[in-house]
Amino acid sequence: MPTPEFAGSGDRSTSEVSLDNNPVEHYRDLFHDAPCPYFVMAVDGTLTEANKAFWRLIDHPDGANKDINFRNLLSSAGAIYYDSQVLPSLLLSGTRNEVALDIRAKSGRKLVLANFALDHRNGHPGAIRAILLDASERREYEKGLLRARREAEQLAEVIHHSTDAVITLQPRGVVRNWNEGATKMFGYSGPEALGRSLSELIFREEGRESIAAALAEVASGREFSGETTGTHKDGTVVQISVKLTPHMEAPGALVAFSAILRDISVQKRAEQALLQSEKLASVGRLASSIAHEINNPLAAITNLLYILDSQVTTPEQKALVQSAQDELARVSQITSHTLRFHRQSSHPAKVDLAKLFVSVVALYRARLRNSEITAEISRCNAAPLYCHEGELRQIILNIVGNAVDAMKSGGKLTLRAREATQRASGQRGVRITIADNGTGMEKQTVARIFEPFFSTKGIGGTGLGLWVTQDLVEKNQGKLAVRSANTATVHGTVFTLFFPHDRIQPTN
Repeated sequence: MPTPEFAGSGDRSTSEVSLDNNPVEHYRDLFHDAPCPYFVMAVDGTLTEANKAFWRLIDHPDGANKDINFRNLLSSAGAIYYDSQVLPSLLLSGTRNEVALDIRAKSGRKLVLANFALDHRNGHPGAIRAILLDASERREYEKGLLRARREAEQLAEVIHHSTDAVITLQPRGVVRNWNEGATKMFGYSGPEALGRSLSELIFREEGRESIAAALAEVASGREFSGETTGTHKDGTVVQISVKLTPHMEAPGALVAFSAILRDISVQKRAEQALLQSEKLASVGRLASSIAHEINNPLAAITNLLYILDSQVTTPEQKALVQSAQDELARVSQITSHTLRFHRQSSHPAKVDLAKLFVSVVALYRARLRNSEITAEISRCNAAPLYCHEGELRQIILNIVGNAVDAMKSGGKLTLRAREATQRASGQRGVRITIADNGTGMEKQTVARIFEPFFSTKGIGGTGLGLWVTQDLVEKNQGKLAVRSANTATVHGTVFTLFFPHDRIQPTN
């Protein structure tokens, strides 16, 4: 059987290709012991030479039955495909690579990738050399590669749509990748952010020094975590937590780093609000304790004034004693209301709304007088409302407090309660109206007043009063509506509450 020819081997000297004196035998050993199937055939498909790996592939390990035509090793469809597609292309171009074929062996079909090369002799097609590669491992590799690609795409999709800002940066801190979370958090689109310095993009000048120190720490290969403030495109300050992770390559070179930024503004406001609420609760407990302690000396002073009233004789003296008794009664009423606010009942009861309004106004009497605000309790002809008195008291107190804040230059506060029917459901109940002619609110403000932590009072407000108020109204199955205007001619705010009578039945 003729020896297979190798392209380019005829131009090399014996010393260049082998250390022995028989290069032909040397190449024959390489051919037969090659790890992948290799064979040579004529143009008509008759095998002229094949190595050991090929015979093992078709389950002829001893090399028997060598009088084989390559077409007979293929399925019917495979032989047609070879004759109609592969061979014409091979005769035309001289090579054909990565051809998937089914080879029939004794143990079954085996999928291979065939690479063909055609030798020309004297201008005519000669032998065809072919190398076969096991396609099963290739397919598994391709499947694994496709699976890894899909997982990477899914991960990239998750990162892209994450609510956190996930940013990839070059070693100098220039933005390389910018996800949707970063766009929502800072207002810059991807094209706007790419290629710009992160510190100049989202940090104010006073904060750039600290972020520069963090980047220097990351450049040394260490992660960084901390909290700071960033700036939105519109100038809004954003409280953020920052985690910087370096991406290193041997030998310890920083090639990039990633930044994960999380908006913690709500968390910070919640912490501040909780701290403020705890302070208010402490003040409430202290006020209750003081009011309780004041009651004892008030009782003694009341008795002494009673004795003094019976002993004075002139009208002027009696008038002075009467004035002292009136003021003392007012102090006693204030302490009584303070204790009532602190000791809220956990059980529903019938509440006289007129008396409730009087107690709320009494607590604000000093502020109303100082601000020249007139409080009017009108048309309180509603039946007693069966509810949790402490919760209803807190609702009225929060709304009245906001009304007083809105009338710093004086005005009129009106509270009324009357029997009413809700149009949508036909339920009978009580409609409470609290109105003021203060500064009023814009439509944008009215749309947000029930959001937690939204406040127009600066550091003096927690932004929780009306949010809690709405929650308490809904808890008692009530409805809350608000109307407001702040024009030069019409200004003020009206809160309307409706509580149905039949929402809770007394359990007598």
